[in-house]
Amino acid sequence: MALRVLCCHLAWLAAAATAPAAAEPLDAAQRAAVLEAAGLKPRDGGTFAIEGCASVLKPQLESIALEAGRPAGVLVYLGPSRCFAETQGGNVALLAVDANGRWSMPMAFVPGVEVVRQPTSNAGWPDLGVANPGGCMPVYRHDGTRYARIGQKALQPGGCQFRE
Repeated sequence: MALRVLCCHLAWLAAAATAPAAAEPLDAAQRAAVLEAAGLKPRDGGTFAIEGCASVLKPQLESIALEAGRPAGVLVYLGPSRCFAETQGGNVALLAVDANGRWSMPMAFVPGVEVVRQPTSNAGWPDLGVANPGGCMPVYRHDGTRYARIGQKALQPGGCQFRE
């Protein structure tokens, strides 16, 4: 049943907004730099760890185009982990190249399984919805320094009814 509900939520997301456009794939050096900037330390067998947590992590990276005139970004997805607050689906962070050519993390890890571009933007950065199971999608806006939560969107009628 939970999987069926998640599928319905994701189908609604596809119809309601557009996912960030894909950008060029990362080479091995860029991938290593992104993972390091995200605070992930390599371990044996292609796994990673994050400081203060012994759980094994297997990050998935997705390159995205952010906005015209802005360099590409990278979404770092992590499956459910005890390293973060309990989540049903996983966690995602956004990293982007800063003005000095280094990777920075304008959106630290938040619970979510999919990032959905919103029709609004601020300071040249798109507003982003971060979908997760449950029917309520938090929306984040860049404040000139980092992304901060500005509200939420119901993915179905009443989806945010009992959420702050």
